[in-house]
Amino acid sequence: MLPRCHSYYVRLLLCLLLLLSACGAAPGTSLPVDDAAGDADPALFEATGCPFDPEEFDQDTSDITCGSLLVPEVRSEADSPLVELAVAIIPSLSADPAPDPIIYLSGGPGDSALLELDDWLKTSFRETRDIILFDQRGTGFSLPSLNCPEVEELGEDDDEIAAITACRDRLRDEGVNLAAYNSAASAADVADLRVALGYDAVNLLGISYGTRVALTTMRDYPEGIRSVILDSVYPPEVDAYTEQAANAARAIQVLLQGCAADPACDTAYPDLEPAFYDLVDQLNETPVELLLEDLDSGATEEVPLDGDMLVSSMVDWLYDTETIPELPFVVDATIAEDYEPLRELLEAGGSIGEWRRQEGDISDSEGAYNSVECHEEISFNDLDAAFTAGADYPPQLVAPLLAEVESLFETCDIWQAGAAAAIETAPVQSAIPTLLLVGEYDPVTPPQWGRQAATHLTNSFFFEVRGAGHTLIDAGPCPLGIAVAFIADPTAAPDASCLEGITGPDFVVP
Repeated sequence: MLPRCHSYYVRLLLCLLLLLSACGAAPGTSLPVDDAAGDADPALFEATGCPFDPEEFDQDTSDITCGSLLVPEVRSEADSPLVELAVAIIPSLSADPAPDPIIYLSGGPGDSALLELDDWLKTSFRETRDIILFDQRGTGFSLPSLNCPEVEELGEDDDEIAAITACRDRLRDEGVNLAAYNSAASAADVADLRVALGYDAVNLLGISYGTRVALTTMRDYPEGIRSVILDSVYPPEVDAYTEQAANAARAIQVLLQGCAADPACDTAYPDLEPAFYDLVDQLNETPVELLLEDLDSGATEEVPLDGDMLVSSMVDWLYDTETIPELPFVVDATIAEDYEPLRELLEAGGSIGEWRRQEGDISDSEGAYNSVECHEEISFNDLDAAFTAGADYPPQLVAPLLAEVESLFETCDIWQAGAAAAIETAPVQSAIPTLLLVGEYDPVTPPQWGRQAATHLTNSFFFEVRGAGHTLIDAGPCPLGIAVAFIADPTAAPDASCLEGITGPDFVVP
């Protein structure tokens, strides 16, 4: 990484020189704008080349505009260093697009929106509107990057706490204020982005953690927000890590009990729930060695599969609506010691420990995740309460899930990102037209969170999709169609009659 002065002050100087030496801006370059988020210096938008290779995509990317939004790291500090946010504007396919684009807010926290470009090139939202992607502060192509190669390079026997500490120390040495990377700061960035690009109104589309940023923007900077889509809702008032293990265990139980309630699935895999718990116990006692291939590199590795890893992988698979119907079949095959279906799922992208970590991968910023969650979530959560909430579920499920929660509390003690103000744990009240979509099987943002958020949004429409996991606009034409209809007219309830035909997963049976 370049020193911060190279990344920020040189760019700022160039922008100021443009202002002093020209009467107007160069084509494709926006001049400074009034600060949308407070009394700090104006935000600057600078057109740049795109950070991705056009040949990586099936569709034409030549008309995409890329740039950087330069904003203060800490808006209340007059001499704050700048944060450089990577932006990509995907033009509408319409010859006469609507004037209010969609700003996509990615999840994680820590995910790169720009690295999801391929999906947004193909979305039906482009038929009427431009799509704006930006990597939230600390993530993806934005600078400074809070990515932690120290953690990504961990070996099986390496000390994760030492790696997290090393990443924290390096970022501090580079001058990064770890407490400045959070939802309130990102909401101010969204407000600045709208003004810098010259839009009177925008629509926000947040997925998972992106819904938290959207809700925070609705609260702090409502001006210019035409409508909001909250997909897999993560509202500020929940205690996410107090609930995390219980929520994930609930989703696994919903899957197993959903199979039992489906005649074909129950006939094919009788008593699947107790059999799954027995399988977890058996694998914890005697792990199975699986030879897994990285489908990107072709490298293979022997990975010991124990019961705790299986539970964690089940949680990962429940994110994906398309994978959910396969899970009872995979569990049943594994019980019968046929590991091929399990191996195929793991190789297709399921998580199993650290074996698939990729050095230099910027799609997921570990440091941004830590800064957000430690600052505004863990500071309001309670580890003892997490264990109490988990006690309502079978120990085979909650033991590994609680271990993950305990690990994050330990990480936050090290990361030292400060504690947010109490407003960051209060419900967001708003009359902005809002669509909330949730999935029945979602293991991380359960349907109840969406229902809870909707009670404080007076012009909202709430829909739960049966048999769906996490991220609903990718869960089939029905929820996507509801979202497209809502964007077209956010003042009217969208036609959601297609949900009546979705009764749950179409489970794979022999």
